Amino acid sequence: MVSIAYRGAHVLVAAIVLAAGSTELRADDFYTKRQIKLLIGNNAGTSYDLSARLVGRHLGRHIPGEPTILPQNMPGASGVIATNYAYNIAPKDGSVIVATVQTVPQRQVLGDENVKFDAAKLSWIGNPASSVNVMVTWHTAPVKTFEAALRQPTLMAATTRDASSGIEVALANNLLGAKFHLVPGYKGNEIDLAMERGEVQGRAGQSWDGWKITHPDWVEQKKLNVLVQVGLNPSKELKDVPHMLALARSPEQRRIMELYSAPITLGRPLFVGPDVPAERIAILRAAFRATMSDPAFLADAKKLNYDVDPVWGEELQAIVARMLATPPAVVAKAKDAMEYRN
Repeated sequence: MVSIAYRGAHVLVAAIVLAAGSTELRADDFYTKRQIKLLIGNNAGTSYDLSARLVGRHLGRHIPGEPTILPQNMPGASGVIATNYAYNIAPKDGSVIVATVQTVPQRQVLGDENVKFDAAKLSWIGNPASSVNVMVTWHTAPVKTFEAALRQPTLMAATTRDASSGIEVALANNLLGAKFHLVPGYKGNEIDLAMERGEVQGRAGQSWDGWKITHPDWVEQKKLNVLVQVGLNPSKELKDVPHMLALARSPEQRRIMELYSAPITLGRPLFVGPDVPAERIAILRAAFRATMSDPAFLADAKKLNYDVDPVWGEELQAIVARMLATPPAVVAKAKDAMEYRN
């Protein structure tokens, strides 16, 4: 894991500010005695929310001027509502940071009509934890492996059909022949309660790290059957769990799965909207790097069973750019594969 010390981050920021000149308000003065709104595009108590608040509790100390960071939830449309707000309404001065859902750029690629932003014009700050998504069933469910899911129907809860909890079910069914039945309409943590109550048998779309944060007791007590892992690279912790990319039956299937898997590397990303001054983006990225090696942050993360494995903003920017450059023919086939059919 790459780290930059607190002092080093400030040296970097100072150099940027000097290069920019001093005729206007300096970038490192901008955040003094200021509040930063941390807009969280998911419900309170979800893994996205807990991750954002964890970073938010420490990030301000590494920004020159040590601004106060105030978290605020703006859930809806799997992060699209918060992203639309940041892009079109929020101030474009670096005073609003968004913690969004990883699939937000993918929604643009797939032509979602609710998208009112260009993800290429967002400035990505960083992702505190790189993980994989997993499809799971409750420990009492009859289907306990992905191989069994190819033979026997399984009720899988989702927020919506086009959320990750719905898309992963569709991909497994359409490309690999699984027999999942999707039950959409749940909100956030309601999915987990429905699984625990037996209303449904499992769910997709949650990261492995997310499970360890929201339900560490379930992980420890092995109350989850992990059927398959989804991401560009398999988790070292899940060596016995099949990797969806490895299950692809053709190069075309693999390309479709890669298009879906790329956002998972985005993890729990932070970004700011378009037109934010470059020197402030540099300040926020440097502060994020410093936070990731801050002993207080790492101790806080450990209490939450949160595995810190950051991806820096520059890399996230490149991942988003590659996604947006996907050929239209591949996008068309991916859209079909991601559509759940009863």
